[in-house]
Amino acid sequence: MHSFDQASNFAIYGLNQTDIRINSEQHKEKAFDCLQNEIVPGASHNAGERYDAPKCHPETRKAVLGNIKSWIDSDNEATKIMWLYGPAGGGKSAIAQTTAEDCHGEGKLAASFFFFRFAAGRNKKDGLVATIAFQLCVSIPNIKEYVIKQIEKNPNIFKSNIKTQMQSLVIEPFNLLSQVDTSISYPRLIIIDGLDECEIRKDQAEIIKAITEALSMDHSPYLRVLLVSRPEVEIRQTFNEDSVSSMCTRLALDDTYDPDKDIDIFLRSHFQALKRHHDLRSILESWPSDETIHRIVEKSSGQFIYASTILDKILENDWILSLTLLHLMGKHHLLSWMHYIQSFFQFVKITKR
Repeated sequence: MHSFDQASNFAIYGLNQTDIRINSEQHKEKAFDCLQNEIVPGASHNAGERYDAPKCHPETRKAVLGNIKSWIDSDNEATKIMWLYGPAGGGKSAIAQTTAEDCHGEGKLAASFFFFRFAAGRNKKDGLVATIAFQLCVSIPNIKEYVIKQIEKNPNIFKSNIKTQMQSLVIEPFNLLSQVDTSISYPRLIIIDGLDECEIRKDQAEIIKAITEALSMDHSPYLRVLLVSRPEVEIRQTFNEDSVSSMCTRLALDDTYDPDKDIDIFLRSHFQALKRHHDLRSILESWPSDETIHRIVEKSSGQFIYASTILDKILENDWILSLTLLHLMGKHHLLSWMHYIQSFFQFVKITKR
């Protein structure tokens, strides 16, 4: 039998309001520490691990980005999820990164998680919801107390399935917050990029279903979730299920958005920047030709990664690939070639002194 079983009319001395408040604060700090221990620090849009992540050139992808922003600002309760999909190298992550940065600057980004198959923690589902919940506490300070209460209520919440975590740590706090502060507009967008890079395929489907089911119980008008991936079979089949498709709008990165035009702009801009800082810029004024750029665009087949790789290789092996591109032009006579090569070796000789 415990000491206080069936006891009545007793008092505990030595405790005051300050002691109780300190004890309560310590419990909250412990709960928040538990949350922080479960996050994946390198998964957010502005994580140091993702420094200089690819994003859209300012003059490209305007139509796609415009459609995404219109959806974010929409109050349509039926489509709280957008699935942005396209082939590998099509620029999906750059669009997600640009959207994240723009919305962060505008106070609309609530949280982000960028999957990556070659980074520990970012290639599995385990820390996804905890990372999102932690970022919510940062971007929306008023929600923190509700997230902490959920952890105090169930300290093992991080061992629960994704659906339960999403409902407890994201949706429930949002619903509670919206009941208290009805007049305030909070950051509303959650971005999850590279879903196909989550290693276990069945987990990809679980994440989609968990988010969909959780959002179906969301009574606030706030949340929007942008899911970005390749249209892999498992993911495509899950989005085709009635319970998911009824809550989702789709955005395909296809020829509708004229990727060739954007790739052309991207190439010309970067070639101009390269020439401005090049030691041989005086002989590169007409380099590369329109024909060369057209060939690169054509070979890219709508994939930004091809054009981006060409530029990266030029920066890594400057004179070799510059000569290659001059050869592709087919319009420079021998004198130009000799001038270029002579200038190059003169430059090498100077730099070796």
